[in-house]
Amino acid sequence: MDISRWLFTFLLAIVLLGCSDSKTDTNSANSTASQASKKTLAHKDALPSIPIEFIMDSALNGNVEAISLALEAGIEPNIVDENGRTPLMLAAFNGHTEIAERLLEAGARLDLRDSTNRTAFMFACTGSNLKLITILHRRGASVNDIDSHESWTPLMFAAAEGHHDVVQYLLDNNADPNAADVDGETAAMFAQSRGFPEIAAMIQARMK
Repeated sequence: MDISRWLFTFLLAIVLLGCSDSKTDTNSANSTASQASKKTLAHKDALPSIPIEFIMDSALNGNVEAISLALEAGIEPNIVDENGRTPLMLAAFNGHTEIAERLLEAGARLDLRDSTNRTAFMFACTGSNLKLITILHRRGASVNDIDSHESWTPLMFAAAEGHHDVVQYLLDNNADPNAADVDGETAAMFAQSRGFPEIAAMIQARMK
């Protein structure tokens, strides 16, 4: 366990245990953390605010334990940072499937958009984690959402990064291969210009 996980677990444990009348076991931090994680959330209103930066960093960096403890402590899964990004968006960006699943189970929304109108699904499509992309899609994410920055679609993000399997999945699930961005460029053009001719050909074969 790295120091950030240990510190978060230890501090959360102290607060949770301090809300009860029981004595704290001081034998070890691990023992304390274990007891705290099993307590009910009846005392969650007494918890101090968990820094949003810590939650976002944990989601981005794949700190499953920190996110799990924070959710157990009652954090809002749809909190946003200064860019309008949610923990789900950041977890999706780096392909952290387990964190995304836990956030979704806690009520994380797929329809939320950041300041550039991008969704968690768009962030996921910049990566190659097809399992995560499939999970988000099956839960209702749209394959044809468009951002407000450059009018990019999930297919464009995947094509530009050269993710063959993701592009195939999106096309097989009705992603629009004809969509163009603010400069009139399509996903096929992105793939071709960035050195992915096979992906470009795959998209072009679906264009009308």
